[in-house]
Amino acid sequence: MTDLVTRAQIIMLAETVDVEPERLAGLERLDVARLRALRERISDVLFDEHAQTFARVSKLAPLVPNALVAKLSEALVPPLVAGRAAGALGTAHPGRAAGVLALLSARYMADCAPYLDPRTISALAPVIPVPLLVGAANELMVRRAYVTASRFLNYAGPELIQDFERGIPDDVGLLMTAALTDTPRRLAVIVRLLPRQRVESIVRSAATGEEPLLAGLSLLSRLDDGPRSELGETFFAALDDERLGWVLRTATRHGAVPELLGVASRLSEPTLRLIGGSPALADDGMLEDLVEQALARGRRAELESVVAAMGGPAARRAAELLAEPAA
Repeated sequence: MTDLVTRAQIIMLAETVDVEPERLAGLERLDVARLRALRERISDVLFDEHAQTFARVSKLAPLVPNALVAKLSEALVPPLVAGRAAGALGTAHPGRAAGVLALLSARYMADCAPYLDPRTISALAPVIPVPLLVGAANELMVRRAYVTASRFLNYAGPELIQDFERGIPDDVGLLMTAALTDTPRRLAVIVRLLPRQRVESIVRSAATGEEPLLAGLSLLSRLDDGPRSELGETFFAALDDERLGWVLRTATRHGAVPELLGVASRLSEPTLRLIGGSPALADDGMLEDLVEQALARGRRAELESVVAAMGGPAARRAAELLAEPAA
């Protein structure tokens, strides 16, 4: 499984240079930090090259009524152009920007969102009416444009994060967006700012489908030990036997064993014993695949810890596989 955050960085870079993400697939070998640095450098150069043009456009802003600007923008200005110009206009004329943005539709705002200069998101956010930001965010949720939404979550201040939580009812959408946060430190801040009950609801939504599950395991595995343990218990406690089997099969089939182990290694022994007793672990070849993935990704220590706590036939078979000499 290509790391979700790595994939998100490639998609954002593709949006920045206006190409299909598949053309940048070779960059998946880079780590997230290097991909982000590359993307930000290219973005800075791109926007700085057009700074003088945006400055000339911004001088016209006071001469045109807000309503006319908004109407003409939606009718005539492509989202790519509007998004790239918005940062300069908003920085130079924050009051006017707020007036114009208040007249734009959430749909058009969502269209423009992928093309904003990341450096201006934090500057623009305070002048954009909260209902408009939340409306645009909900439009992104409907479109499943989680990569674009994550750009705002990465740069949003505490109040805006809390506004998003209150205004976005889509638990799966918030899970998919938060899982694309590009540093564990930022992810910890976001989780800490949200009400505990909502965080638990978001985590439980990972059991609703394959994509949410992979996002949920990725998110949980990158949390600090305490929250990872507590929220991991919340997630697994909500699973019946059938759903637990589905989680194990799906994680193994999609190459998410390292993330699964990252969560399981912080679970309590009673929860691990329940996992160890799942009939899914007796599926033909499943344990072999699970152990192979763990070893290939350097997760032997975590797997051994989990196996020791699980007990039962599955744990004994996994221990045998771990004891076999490497091929």
